[in-house]
Formats: sequence, C-alpha cells, structure tokens
Amino acid sequence: MTAERSLRRDAQSNVEKLHAAALTVFSDRGLSAPLEDIAKAAGVSIGTLYNRVGSRDQLIDAVIPAVVGEKLLALKERTMAEPTPRARLERFVTCMIDLQLSDPALNDAMLRRFPDATALINACDRSTALGAELIEDAHAAGVLSQDFTTEDLMAVLWMAGTASHDPRAPSGWRRLVERGVAAAWIE
Repeated sequence: MTAERSLRRDAQSNVEKLHAAALTVFSDRGLSAPLEDIAKAAGVSIGTLYNRVGSRDQLIDAVIPAVVGEKLLALKERTMAEPTPRARLERFVTCMIDLQLSDPALNDAMLRRFPDATALINACDRSTALGAELIEDAHAAGVLSQDFTTEDLMAVLWMAGTASHDPRAPSGWRRLVERGVAAAWIE
C-alpha cells in the first residue's frame, strides 16, 4: 500500500513537472514545440509524458487556457477602459497584435493551429466575441464602415499572426495591417 501511494505521489509530481515545462516551452517556442523537449525539460521520458498527460492537445488544454484566459481578460479590461467605440476597437487590435508578437503560444492559439485543443479554442472564442462586440458598437456609433465585419477583423489578426512569426515576412507588414484597419473608419 505504501508503494502505491508513493507511486501516485511520484506520478502527480511528474504531471506537475510536465505542466510547468510545457508552459515554459510552449510560451517560448509555440504550441508546436517538440514534446520530447518538454519531457526533457521536465526530467522525464517521452513515454511518461504520453502516459501521464496524453496527447499534445490534452497537454495544451491542461496548461495554456488559463494563461491565455488571463491575458485575454487583461486585454478586455484595457480595451473596455477606452472612452469611445473607436478607441476600444483600435486598442483591441493593437493589443492583440502585440500579444501575438510577444507570445508564440497565444499566437498559435489565435491562429487555431491546434483545433482539437477545445479548452484553448473556447478561450480564443471569447476574444473573437469581444472583437465582434466592439465592431457592433463602432457600427452603432457610426464611426466604422458597415463593410468592416468580424470576419475582416479576424482576417487582419490572422495576417498579423502569420506575418509576425515568419522570418520571410516583409518588414512593413504591421504598417499595412494598421492601414487596412484605418481605412475602415468613417470619421
């Protein structure tokens, strides 16, 4: 009985080490970082990773949604503190691009590179809903062209997310993205 409890404690310790290592490796290198590197960083075998955590998507869902949720909540608070619908939407776009630039894991999440990581996708859906709400508010205030839709916003963020992590992307990609959004304003 003692050996079984010890194993359970060791197994739990391995899971905790794997989660901590995954959080670090994913944050530094993105969600497609090799699982072998996570196991190595945790000091366990790849077999232990698969045995204790499961698939990549399960590992992503275990560690990333809480972090993404915190960052997106902070983004929402900064966005909603702005005084006008235009300022809120501009803040949202700028902050989302900055997050995509600074956090490879969040960028992978926003680009939906791992669609089977359902908890992560649900967290990202909340930011999409916020973007949709901001667009509706800007339309209602008459400051944003009715032609600019949530789909357009997601396309802008997709382009920014793709360009921001492609070393072959032209250096002016962000200026072009900002011009695309600026062209949608009416006033």
